[in-house]
Amino acid sequence: MNAFGFNITHFGRDNPKRMPSHLFFGACHMDYNTAKRADISKQHYTVCPRHWYVDATFICCECGKEFVFTADEQCFWYEDRKFFIQSLPKRCVKCRKADRTRLELKKRYDSLIAATLRKCPPEAKKEVIEIINELEFAGGKLSSTMKENRSILNKQLSKLT
Repeated sequence: MNAFGFNITHFGRDNPKRMPSHLFFGACHMDYNTAKRADISKQHYTVCPRHWYVDATFICCECGKEFVFTADEQCFWYEDRKFFIQSLPKRCVKCRKADRTRLELKKRYDSLIAATLRKCPPEAKKEVIEIINELEFAGGKLSSTMKENRSILNKQLSKLT
């Protein structure tokens, strides 16, 4: 036992309510009725394994809404995806999906823009303009370079028609 009366050698192995609080840092609610035993042999940790997965409610840093990080999601994150057990989601599922969409659009833009500004068919120029428009619509802040490239591509298209 430590100075606070906790049995720190077991890290809540036999009781999910005795897991170290840092494993759910920032959670505004824990539903211990959903506790699901973890397979610590599949986890990535240094000292303290996560013996249980418990539905935990967090606040999304992007939209400000509550979301539940379920025991099943935790099992997937920590055992299948091998995330470090102290990692926690900061965004709700909807905001995470929107963030991945923006990232994919940016990757597509980056891979196409240089060639498209040079000699490319009008369809390629339209595709990049559409990517820029989708990024803007998805809430991605456009850099001045992206805005300028969209303008250049629009001018190039107007000369072709």
